[in-house]
Amino acid sequence: MRYHTHIVSSLAIGAGVATYTPVSFTIAYAAGLAIGGLLPDIDEPNSYIGRRSLGVAKQVKRAFGHRGFTHSLLAWGAITAVLLLQHFSSFTLGLCLGYAFHVLADYCSSQGVPLLWPFSKKRYRFIVTYRTSSFFETVLFYCFLALFIYFLTNGAIEEQGSLFLF
Repeated sequence: MRYHTHIVSSLAIGAGVATYTPVSFTIAYAAGLAIGGLLPDIDEPNSYIGRRSLGVAKQVKRAFGHRGFTHSLLAWGAITAVLLLQHFSSFTLGLCLGYAFHVLADYCSSQGVPLLWPFSKKRYRFIVTYRTSSFFETVLFYCFLALFIYFLTNGAIEEQGSLFLF
């Protein structure tokens, strides 16, 4: 999935979470969703986040390969445990959710993800998949954009101005 689709899908699903749970959709939460939605691709130097990682992406790719450790449940669980237990905030909640939404989106791609890494390198994928940069991904992007707008206008932001609370 391209970076902008990861961002919009994470924001849309995160806004849905804020609509139907006590989570507040704030700027910090939205920033966490967007960054978390990109973070698993730190294992690819040519990705949007990889090109901005000051060489970290090259090291991660060398150690684990693309769509290896960073796309596993173990990586998500470790990051979530450390961040939410050590420093719970709207931002860290958004980051952990955005990370999970990224892995979920890649789970639905034709390449799949190694959910059980390091116990298994098998790539799991959903029954119906899409190919990165395909027409179907473009359709998904606009569907998630519409869903994001829908949630923002129908409950994600409970009171005027709450988007600006941290």
